[in-house]
Amino acid sequence: MGKKRSKPGSSSSAIEEEMTGQDLGTENELYRELKESIECVKSLVTEGLARLHGDLDILRNEFKTDFKEMSCTIRDLEKSLNFTQVEVDSFKEQLKKESEERSSEMELLTAKITILEQSLKQAVEQNITLEQYTRRENLRFNNIKEHEGEDCEKIICDTIRRDLGLDISEFRFHAVHRIGKRDGVRCRPIIARFVSRQDRDKVWSKRGKIKESSVHRDAYITEDYARAIQKEREVLIKAMLKARNEHNLTQAKVKGRYLYINGERFSFENVPEYLK
Repeated sequence: MGKKRSKPGSSSSAIEEEMTGQDLGTENELYRELKESIECVKSLVTEGLARLHGDLDILRNEFKTDFKEMSCTIRDLEKSLNFTQVEVDSFKEQLKKESEERSSEMELLTAKITILEQSLKQAVEQNITLEQYTRRENLRFNNIKEHEGEDCEKIICDTIRRDLGLDISEFRFHAVHRIGKRDGVRCRPIIARFVSRQDRDKVWSKRGKIKESSVHRDAYITEDYARAIQKEREVLIKAMLKARNEHNLTQAKVKGRYLYINGERFSFENVPEYLK
């Protein structure tokens, strides 16, 4: 008799079962390993989180401590700033008060200075007026040639009689003399101090005739001004000459203490800039 045949598919089923068993074992092994890995990871994560929480707690405590210290420092700074601000405000108020006091003092001083200046100006003007009053009987004869050993009174008498055409038989003088230091270059003016104011005024009314003199060609007569007025007139005369020579203002003239140009009057204090 021959051998019995195996049933069809019986060996393949066994193989399949054997392979399935192997796969399941492998899967279980992998599952265990995976589970162990997950557990390990969870353990590591847990430990890491624990350490992280610990570190965060430490940092939180340190931050709280630093924050408290910083808050204290800020409060101290605020107190210091507030105190400083109070001092600054107090200092500003003090400065303002002192400034106002000084301003008041300056205004008072300025007012006093103004009053003193006005008083001084009035006093100076009064002195000028008084000095001019003492010279009211005087006349000044200018550009009359000077000679050694001359008789000034005779020169003036001859000039008044010859050039002005006045009878001087009754004229009297307190003094007749030249003024200033002799320098050998210029002719010093002659001051004639009349006894009578009327005689002085007669000569003054005829003063223009001396310009026609054949003896004293460049002579002219002026009032005998106080020294302060003489200085003022020096300024005015320079301005007058500049007006005539440089600006062709032929009507410019000096009379007393004023310069007249085209009807306008100027003192030595307000001479136009273009004439200085």
